[in-house]
Amino acid sequence: MIIEQSVTCRVLGEGPDLILLHGWGVNSVVWTPVLEGLSAHFRVHLIDLPGFGGSEGLAEYSLDAIVDRIMERVPAQSIWCGWSLGGLIASHASYLYPDKIAKLIQVCASPKFVGDKLWPGVETAVFENFKSGLLKNTDKILARFISIQAMGCKSARKDALILKKLLSDTKPASLIALSEGLDLLNDSDLRREFSQINIPCLSIFGQFDSLIPIETSFAMQQLLPGSQQKVFKDSSHAPFVSEPDEFVDSIVGFSFNEN
Repeated sequence: MIIEQSVTCRVLGEGPDLILLHGWGVNSVVWTPVLEGLSAHFRVHLIDLPGFGGSEGLAEYSLDAIVDRIMERVPAQSIWCGWSLGGLIASHASYLYPDKIAKLIQVCASPKFVGDKLWPGVETAVFENFKSGLLKNTDKILARFISIQAMGCKSARKDALILKKLLSDTKPASLIALSEGLDLLNDSDLRREFSQINIPCLSIFGQFDSLIPIETSFAMQQLLPGSQQKVFKDSSHAPFVSEPDEFVDSIVGFSFNEN
């Protein structure tokens, strides 16, 4: 039986409230490369998603349940910034609670991660293979996923080492959260929701991202023409690791601009 508790949240810095949501398989420690820069401008809220890092799991691992747990811990009128799976969650929250969220920032995220003939993305077999591999060798699958996130950019080896080192001394994610998180990535289609978001939105992409292909930027721009976009030319799936200074500048510029 899972006893549901509120998510773990670390708070640093002063200024407008900035919520940081990590991606699948990791925890909030991945934001370390940009934490000093962001906390100089914001009161940063580092969330561990349910079942990851210091947060307990959920009886029902759904976008609604995850958003509700996070909303219990963060101030209203915050800026929500989500990476990958965290971006999916932040988008859903922005659709559900536009009066409680000031701005949305998506980092290498998509309203629909699985591609088809009309939408760029990864093949559903990728998530299925990761899910089947979890039961055989969880550590191997997580290490492979970190390598994929860095793959393609010129700093790939260094980025992967940074992520692995940051995560080495943290609590492993629960197997349930890993499995259910893959299901969310595989099954979620928030394109209709995304097209109806009516708060300022910035979508960040990595030029060499193998999980969120650059073509996704054009497809998302068509869904939400008023959104802003930024492509990091020397990054793959983790621009806050590959280009941390430019990442901080982009977040600050978007957040303090009266848009």
